[in-house]
Amino acid sequence: MDPPSPWKTPKEVMRLHTMKKRKKALQERMKQPASTVSEEKVVEKQVDLDFSRILNGDKRRNPFSKSNSEQDNKKIKLDKPTPLEESSDKTLFQILKLPAKVPEKPSQDVDTEKLSTFSNLLQKFTADHTVKTPVGEPKYNHLAIDWALKTKLRVMSPKPFPWTSKLKASEEASGITGFVRCLDTTSSPTLDTSPKARFHQTCLYWQHPHLPWLNLFPRSSGKVAATNFMATNEEVKQALMTEWTESFRSLFQLLRARHCPYFYVCANSFTVLFRAAGVGAAEPSALIAPTTRGLRRAMKQEDVEFTMPLRPDKKRNTSDDGARNSSFDSCYETMEGTENKYCSGDEEDPDEFLSQMGLETEEIRRINHAQTRVTVAAESVVDAAAASLAAARGADAQALFNWLLNCRSLVAAAGPLAAVPPTLLAPTAFHGAALQSLKVRENTITCDSKKYYSIELRGPILPTALHSLLRLLRSSAAAQFSATFAHHAPTLAFSYAARVLAEEESTKENEPNHFSKAFNKENLSDCGLSEDMLKLFCSPDPSLIQSIDSVKCNEDGTYTW
Repeated sequence: MDPPSPWKTPKEVMRLHTMKKRKKALQERMKQPASTVSEEKVVEKQVDLDFSRILNGDKRRNPFSKSNSEQDNKKIKLDKPTPLEESSDKTLFQILKLPAKVPEKPSQDVDTEKLSTFSNLLQKFTADHTVKTPVGEPKYNHLAIDWALKTKLRVMSPKPFPWTSKLKASEEASGITGFVRCLDTTSSPTLDTSPKARFHQTCLYWQHPHLPWLNLFPRSSGKVAATNFMATNEEVKQALMTEWTESFRSLFQLLRARHCPYFYVCANSFTVLFRAAGVGAAEPSALIAPTTRGLRRAMKQEDVEFTMPLRPDKKRNTSDDGARNSSFDSCYETMEGTENKYCSGDEEDPDEFLSQMGLETEEIRRINHAQTRVTVAAESVVDAAAASLAAARGADAQALFNWLLNCRSLVAAAGPLAAVPPTLLAPTAFHGAALQSLKVRENTITCDSKKYYSIELRGPILPTALHSLLRLLRSSAAAQFSATFAHHAPTLAFSYAARVLAEEESTKENEPNHFSKAFNKENLSDCGLSEDMLKLFCSPDPSLIQSIDSVKCNEDGTYTW
């Protein structure tokens, strides 16, 4: 039998090394006083309990904490933090920008002597965070102006609403009369002034065209459906277009005479907002969104000059007469315009220059094609986005109206809305308009054993209708309520652009026709708005224009959004 080898396998070497470490640890533990060990156990247990309570709100076991069983406690080595660990804690405090000192009066019952260790760093951050008092939301006595169209409005209140969907004959008649004649029913001696009649008045609007078998708002050209039967009948198509042309012309004339504050033109691919002079600007204005490169180029070809206030790379150009400055779309400088500039004789033709350099005709054509692709991509980067909004003011708004009046591409040739002109929406009556009402549905909701009353309105909710409804709610028995909105996505950019244009108008203080002179509510006294609402919509303050998703009415009658 061979004598045992003096060499040991790696496994045996590691086993001996482990045994030595355990023996050394046991000796150190035997030398340590029992009181110190017990105190550290108490501290560890206390810190773990606080850490769990702060993070989770209960006493569930932390999966990252050490086990408390007797068998595992025998294997735990309680060592004091080394200088390296302390320096790491200080560095960590600097990174997280936390104070190195423990506050004298912590917000919770925690062990302040152990807060500087890494295991309780999150506990310290939570304790410091609870000291701060949350800043209250700002409250307003008025409701901001949101030019985006709403498709749905839901109001919830802990108190019942003072009206129902069922109206009496007198209430319905008074609501219709007050809306059609633009009367304030609260001070009328002959009309019904009940909350039901006033609520019905806020739910009315004017629309053209009105085809009961088609949903004309919101319009969508992406629906898959058979072609409408009207698209195959030329007489029907011509009659619809003729009536729409008369209605559109009538509505724009009312706007110019300041008898209509604003109106919307909802086409299949874009929406236009026309505003009267004094409402947001010193002169008539129009906002169109979203736009595409082809649409903007078609407008430019018809001499419709516009700005793109939401585009980050907008450029400032000056008109020929030098009377005003505008930020025009960069798509004006298309390849066609560039070629015309080179052919004017002021500069050398680039193709001729490349030919003189020795390049062949095929290579020059390839370069021009690549340059065209780059130019088109740069011009189309904002297509169908909020930044593609185009704004026209003054004579340019009139030019935009003329272009829309004669633009045959507004009417789809196929699809569910084939041969149907764009939808016109307005708060005042116009030629060919149909009086429509929002769809109202009431319901009760139970949440956490509490009963809430809900009312839902569907349809095109105009900005003035929203203000009238919320004012009526605030003055009723259900004064404390919350309202949420669903926006018509293409119109979200209207509020952003209107605020930018208002800020630009506020900087024109040295011009002869200062915008503040045009904000005279007397000129719009017959536009159908109440005196208080007219004062708000004619205010030159840009901060009054905001995009709102939800509104809360507090007990003191103030708004929070």
